[in-house]
Amino acid sequence: MSNSKKKNIIILIILAIIVLAIGCTTSFIHNRNITKERAAEVAIKTMKKEKKIDFVVTDVKIQQLELAGFIRVRGYDKNNNQKKLYVVINKSQNYKVEYWGDE
Repeated sequence: MSNSKKKNIIILIILAIIVLAIGCTTSFIHNRNITKERAAEVAIKTMKKEKKIDFVVTDVKIQQLELAGFIRVRGYDKNNNQKKLYVVINKSQNYKVEYWGDE
C-alpha cells in the first residue's frame, strides 16, 4: 500500500472513532435528561398526593458512588416559597419514592 492510502485509512479510522464518541456522549446526555425529567414528574405527583401541595422543582441531582441509583429532587411549595422540600427517588426500583422531607 502506498503512503497516501495508509494516511486515508488512518484518517477514516480516526473520524469513525470521533463520530462514535460524539454519538455515545449525546446518547448519555439524552438518557440523563430523560431520567431527570421522569424523577421530577414522580416527585411532583408524590408531593401532590401525599402532602397536598404544588411542588416546584428547582434541582434534580443523580447521585453517584455509594448512593448510585438514587435521585434527589429539590424544590419548594408553590404557595410558600420559604418551605423547601426534597424527595429521594430510587431509579433502580422503577422510580420508587424512598422518602421525602423538609430542608
